Amino acid sequence: MRGEHGIEVSKSLAWDAREYAINTMTGIPETGYAKIPKYLHMMKEANHGSHTSYETDKDGIIRFHFISFGQCVRGFYRAIRKVIVLDGTFLKSKFKGVLLVATALDGNSSLYPLAFRVVDSENDRSWDWFMRQLKVVIADDQSLAFVSDRNTSLSKAIANVYPQSHHGICIHNLLNNVVTYYHGKGLVGLVANASKAYRVVDFQKIFTNIFSISHEIGKYLIEADVRKWARCQFPGFRYDIRSNNPAESMNFALCSSREFTVIPLLDIIREMITRWFFECRTLSSKNSKPLTTYVEKKIDRRIQKGKTLTVYPINDYWFLVCGDKIECTVDLVRCTCSCGKFDLLKIPCRHAIKAGFSVGRPVHSLTDEKYTTSSWISVYEERINPISVPEDAWIVLEHVEKAKFLSPESRRAAGRRKKRRYETVKVKICSQGSKGSTRRKCSSCGIEGHNRSTCDRAI
Repeated sequence: MRGEHGIEVSKSLAWDAREYAINTMTGIPETGYAKIPKYLHMMKEANHGSHTSYETDKDGIIRFHFISFGQCVRGFYRAIRKVIVLDGTFLKSKFKGVLLVATALDGNSSLYPLAFRVVDSENDRSWDWFMRQLKVVIADDQSLAFVSDRNTSLSKAIANVYPQSHHGICIHNLLNNVVTYYHGKGLVGLVANASKAYRVVDFQKIFTNIFSISHEIGKYLIEADVRKWARCQFPGFRYDIRSNNPAESMNFALCSSREFTVIPLLDIIREMITRWFFECRTLSSKNSKPLTTYVEKKIDRRIQKGKTLTVYPINDYWFLVCGDKIECTVDLVRCTCSCGKFDLLKIPCRHAIKAGFSVGRPVHSLTDEKYTTSSWISVYEERINPISVPEDAWIVLEHVEKAKFLSPESRRAAGRRKKRRYETVKVKICSQGSKGSTRRKCSSCGIEGHNRSTCDRAI
C-alpha cells in the first residue's frame, strides 16, 4: 500500500480490512451461527434420509452440529468396505473450533465422505457426541472397523459407543512416535514391515528382531496394542487401510475453506461432495471392465509377477502353488491363500490368480463384490442436492424458526495473526550428505546441524 498508493496502513488495520472483505463475501460469523438450525433443516429437506443435529449449552450457544447425507450412508451399506477413518482439523474463522470428519474409501480407493461435525475442541464430550450421532445412521456391528490416530478421547468414544466394532490405529502416527522417542538402527523399517506382515509367523520373526535391537521399543509396541497396528493381528477386517490418510486428504481438500464461517463451510462441503459424486458416477459408468480401475491395475501387476509360478492340483478347488519365496496352498472356494494376502485384502494374490487360471476361473469371480464395477456404479447412483430455495423463501418448522442461538465467545490470540503455517527452513547438503538429502538450518545463526534452542552462538 505504501509503495503503490502512498498510503500508510498498519498491520492491524490491513488485517481488519481483509477480514471485512471476507465477511462481505461469506457472511458475518455471528449471523451464520444463528442460521444453523434453519440451514440444517433445509439441507435435510433437500436430501432425503440425511441426518442433521445440533446441541447447545445452557446459555444457548451452539457447541456441536452434525451433518451426514443419506445418499452417502445408503451407498456405504450398499457397496463400501466397512472401514471408517476418523480425524479432526482446526478451523481458522473468527470462532475457531475443530471440524471432525468420518471418511471411507470406495472400491476404486477414492474418498467417500460420511459425516462432518463442527465442535469447539477435541475432547471427551465432543467425540462422544459425534460418535453417538454417527451411530444413528451407521449401526454398531462386528464387521465394522475404525482407523484413527491415538487420540485418547476418540478411543474412549469408539469403545463406549461402538463396543462391537474394532479399532485400529494409524501406522504413520506410530512410526512418528518411534522416530521421535526411540533410537535404534533399522528400527523404523522393522516396525513398518511388522505392521505390513500378512502371516503371523512373519510378524513374530520381525518382532523378535525388534526386541533384540531394543527391548524398550518392543515393550512400547506391545503397550500400543499389537492388535491395533499389526495387519495380521487385527481382529476384524481393515483391508489395505492402515492409516488415517483418507481423513487427512479430506482435511487437505478443505484447507482454504477452513477460513470461512460455519454456513459457507458446510455449503462448500456439500458442493464438494456433489461434484465428487458426479465425477465418480461418470467415471464408473465408462468403465467396461468387471473390476474398478484401481483393482484392475493391481491385478495386472500380480499377473505379471505370477507368470513363473507352477500350479499343482490337490483336488477340484485346492492347489499347491510353487516357485515363490514360500509354497502356498490356495482354496478357490473359501477364497484363501496361505500367504495371507488373499484372506486380508479380499483381492486375489498372484498365487490365487495363477491357480484360478489353471482351471479357467476368471479373476473377478475371486474378488470381493465391493471391488466390482457394478458395485462402484451403485454407490454413486444418487446425487447430493443443494438447497434449491432462496434463503428468504425458506420454510421451516415452528420450533426451528423460533430457535435463538448465540455465537461462541471469541478472544484474539496473542501474537501476530496469521492464517497458514510456515515451512521449516531447510538447506541442501552438498559435501557432507547424500545427493538430494536435507538438514534443518538454525533460524538464529544460519548454521545447520542444530536449532535455535540449542544454539550457542545466539545473542
